[in-house]
Amino acid sequence: MVSQWVARPPPAGAQGGAQSATQLAMLIAWLTAETRLAHGDLAGALAAVRAASAQPPDAEPHFLWLLLATGMRACAEAGPGRLPPEAGDPAELRRALELAAAGQARPGRVEQAHAAVFDAEASRAAGLPNQAAWDAAAAAWESLGQPYPLAYALLRAAGAAAAAGDRDAAAPRLQRAAELASQLRAGPLLQQISRAARRARVEITDGEATSAAPFGLTGRELEVLRLVAAGRGNREIAAELFISPKTASVHVSNILGKLAVASRGEAAATAHRLHLFDPP
Repeated sequence: MVSQWVARPPPAGAQGGAQSATQLAMLIAWLTAETRLAHGDLAGALAAVRAASAQPPDAEPHFLWLLLATGMRACAEAGPGRLPPEAGDPAELRRALELAAAGQARPGRVEQAHAAVFDAEASRAAGLPNQAAWDAAAAAWESLGQPYPLAYALLRAAGAAAAAGDRDAAAPRLQRAAELASQLRAGPLLQQISRAARRARVEITDGEATSAAPFGLTGRELEVLRLVAAGRGNREIAAELFISPKTASVHVSNILGKLAVASRGEAAATAHRLHLFDPP
């Protein structure tokens, strides 16, 4: 039963080799579940997570949170009609995972990031997409400098925003997620982002410079320049585009270099002089 995976003290003398074996089993289960999810095999992913319940719950928190987060993602993906009858009830697994997570430590920033994803996926699995939870997960991964899980969290945050009818909140999250996925050449993730953008009726670019972009500016840099020309500071730009103030500052510096100007005021003047953002 999956419920056996609830944290409890390991048997006396079960440290050392037994713990290493448990951690290896958890890692294999996580890799298996991730591979099954990547191939659209939800039943196989859920089975891999269920199998991990047979292991003693004495693995390091890092390995546990890896599997917990992936397991809850599988539960969230396994919506009505998406599983064969023999696959079992994902709701039972979801409850067991929530019970297991409640007893697990979150000792470091990586574990806390996985835990934030778990909490957000739990809401999604319950049919209650939570933008704030996904924003928290995105912030956790951004602070760790991990672009792939950051892009995934932004995608889900955008989906939650779109589900609430807030396209203005969905758009910058999808745009940044697309840029990150493009930089990573993460094709399958970029396809998910593009589908989400179409559903939300949001136009995104991949963030690469195009022949139509003046001065070789990327799509993101054009967005930042538009806000610079409107008199926005870095914190305001960061808030509007859902990036950090430091990232906004980097974009502004890149823009100044590409425009060959020395100040934000000169950049704004150049944008106005060339009518870059005049309405059509």
